[in-house]
Amino acid sequence: MILRRSKEWLTLLRSLLYIFMFLALGEIIVYFLFPYIPGNIVGMFLIFFALKFRIINLQDVKPASDKLMKYLVLFFIPYGVGLMSYFHLIEDYWISITFAAVLSSLLTLYITALVLQKMEK
Repeated sequence: MILRRSKEWLTLLRSLLYIFMFLALGEIIVYFLFPYIPGNIVGMFLIFFALKFRIINLQDVKPASDKLMKYLVLFFIPYGVGLMSYFHLIEDYWISITFAAVLSSLLTLYITALVLQKMEK
């Protein structure tokens, strides 16, 4: 029982190490090459391509990603607090913010549909 739990913890730590390794690699690439792109986005693309081209297996990162997905809601709390600190600004410009959000969402949906149609052919 204890041995099984310690093996689960080691697997979880190893999968967290993979995720943080790609995050750090993304930050390093951004620091030297692309300072205008967030490092976590580059790290996300790197781990995506590593999984796509089978450099790492899905089972290597699945334990940590399952745990992180379980608590995903907690990652949005800082954004909500930041949003509330700018409430006076949002109150003044809510029409233009809503218009920009709806327009950009529709544009993204349209472009995604076009790319999907091109890729299906």
